[in-house]
Amino acid sequence: MKLRSLFLAVAGALLLAAAFAPRANATLIELFNFEDTPNTGVGPGAPAGTTYDGFADALPGTPGALDITNTGGGTQFSKLTVVTTANVSTAGGVLENKAPSDIDPAAPVPPSFNGHALLFNDTKNTTATISFTVNTSFLTGLSLSFATDNNGNGYDMVALSASVNGGASFAIGSAEALVTGVTIHTFTIGTGGGVFLGSGTPQSTVFTLTFTGGASNGNDRQTVIDNIQLGGTVVPEPATVAGGLLCVFGLCWHQLRRLVRSPRLRRA
Repeated sequence: MKLRSLFLAVAGALLLAAAFAPRANATLIELFNFEDTPNTGVGPGAPAGTTYDGFADALPGTPGALDITNTGGGTQFSKLTVVTTANVSTAGGVLENKAPSDIDPAAPVPPSFNGHALLFNDTKNTTATISFTVNTSFLTGLSLSFATDNNGNGYDMVALSASVNGGASFAIGSAEALVTGVTIHTFTIGTGGGVFLGSGTPQSTVFTLTFTGGASNGNDRQTVIDNIQLGGTVVPEPATVAGGLLCVFGLCWHQLRRLVRSPRLRRA
């Protein structure tokens, strides 16, 4: 009887440890929905070739966030840097690839557009890059997705690359074609480049989307980009895991000692 009770106590301890031990959870890391106020960097209408640095992925209460009324989600704060010789401005957004908590307002011309997005036109013989920085030290299983509304002769290809800790860039997957109409594009990064392991090694990563193949000299609605999401699995820090397990095992040990000292077990 005593051995059976001890066995049940140990089994209960192990079950509690499994239940309460910290887990890695998939989460939304970055979201750029273009509803946050651009920074004081160069804005729409700037001379060709300048850098447009502005749209924030703002967290409520984050220092430096200019507009926190519709962040849409994300656990990190960053800003987009856009470099292109094409024209860049804002335009009506799209509904596709929105985060569950995203509340993009209706634009003046519903139902075609929703909120705001990034627009490229006059794309002939140009490229455009969109970059942002993420702390990937404890991230793995990454994926990046975004929506495009492509018309006319806008850009026809997009490629994703990454640069870890200021090193050389490396490609993430294959380039994707931008087709006419509204489309969601997804790059599954995983442990791309063998570096996104969530090991805790300090790792600052610049992700860059490069758009090519534009063929228009016009100013109409050509390539529109909206709702850029970076998702991934957050790996708990070792100290967090150890602390959680120690607390659980401490509780289980206390309960086990109570069982061993109980009168019923002693009589057995």
